[in-house]
Amino acid sequence: MAHVLKNYGNLGGNWKDVSYLQKRIKRLIFVPLYGTTGAENTLATEAGVTKSALQALFVAADGRNRYYPTPLLYNVENPEEDPKFFDWDDGTQDFIRRGSIKFKAFIKVQDGGPALAKRLMDAWNGAEFGVFAIDENKNFIYNLDSAGTILKPIPVEPGSFFARYLVTPGADDVGKVEISFTLKGEFDSGRFRYVKHESLDFDGLSTTDMYSLWNVTITQVAKSLTTLTVLIKTDYNIPVSGLLKTDMYLYNSTDPAVVSITTAPESASIPGQYALTFGAQTEADAYSFNLLAASKYDPADTLTGTFNA
Repeated sequence: MAHVLKNYGNLGGNWKDVSYLQKRIKRLIFVPLYGTTGAENTLATEAGVTKSALQALFVAADGRNRYYPTPLLYNVENPEEDPKFFDWDDGTQDFIRRGSIKFKAFIKVQDGGPALAKRLMDAWNGAEFGVFAIDENKNFIYNLDSAGTILKPIPVEPGSFFARYLVTPGADDVGKVEISFTLKGEFDSGRFRYVKHESLDFDGLSTTDMYSLWNVTITQVAKSLTTLTVLIKTDYNIPVSGLLKTDMYLYNSTDPAVVSITTAPESASIPGQYALTFGAQTEADAYSFNLLAASKYDPADTLTGTFNA
């Protein structure tokens, strides 16, 4: 059952305004409005809001189908603006439009610094996207479609998204990433609904249950016709340790064919360095190497080169 956001208290059953919702948001899930087929990215039913379903979307191979949870958010602010009216000289008014619903929040520096701010701007400024949300009580907040059945992301006004890294001046400087946006002008805050956390099989505030893919930098260290040694680090220059060969994808672009990786042990002395072995390839054939999305690293971060003895 969809629950309408309402007031805690005896106010005649009045629905609480959107500022109640916004002050309690702790995480957003960014969602491109349209997937690879051109259809909207939606969730069919509340019963389909499960850990396994969401985590499959967190690691979807194509970024247009992928869901992107943010780190935890703090100091959420800015409620719905006042509606706009036209004033006539006889004292009457005509309604023009609803007030804009703006959103601003901060991510702690330990959860993301300048690199995260840049990545957010590059990915979402000007993009057509919406958001699902998790509140401090771990409820899952969504936009109910006009038919009253489908769970849609809350639509964001294209071009309104902004992200930047800030340091608060003073003796106790605090680094943080600020994100802000405006919801689409025609969006009606009366469409907000939520799935109660008691009905969910995941913890929306947990980094184990909620995660986005990491970006990585992959560097070729050595190669032959049967081996490829790579060094893998996050874009924060942290070595990526603990990967298995099943997390990796090697492709011969010249054949073209997938190259089956036989072994891929991590170096005992250099964290994040892996020595792949595989069947002999043809001299000068082109290859591409990346991690699979299921490894929680972005498959779009690819190393290319050629096989050489």
